[in-house]
Amino acid sequence: MSWDGSRVMGAAAAALGVVTVALASGLSEGTATGGPGTRFLPALLGGLMVLLGAMIAFGPARVRLAGPAPAGEADAGRSQGRALATVAVMGGYTLLLDRLGFLLATTALLAVLVRMYGERRWTVALGVAVCATGAAYGLFAGWLKVPLPPGLLAP
Repeated sequence: MSWDGSRVMGAAAAALGVVTVALASGLSEGTATGGPGTRFLPALLGGLMVLLGAMIAFGPARVRLAGPAPAGEADAGRSQGRALATVAVMGGYTLLLDRLGFLLATTALLAVLVRMYGERRWTVALGVAVCATGAAYGLFAGWLKVPLPPGLLAP
């Protein structure tokens, strides 16, 4: 097994995850309402970092399939444009989040990003956006009781 850049970064991510879990163990566990405490999210994310980092570091070697040559200057320019567009879309999301609210703004953001990163069908992009936004809303507003901006959908 050769330690290329991706394996080294995987091992570094796993090590950072171990540190995160260790530091999270010093936080309180429960809350007055019985929900997850301050330890939950850092420990969960640290555990995911350990798992995914170890999978990258110690997983099977990547095999480059026969195909086109590595990305050229045209592909690099397209990638830079997409990165700048992502930053612009995120900036717009930040400005509109309070006005539109979490549900509308996040659904629009995800639909635009899914389309921008290659999905051609609006129905698929909207389906992914609605499901992901609903899951995030259920997790944060429903289970973790985090207040999210209601925006236009306020009662």
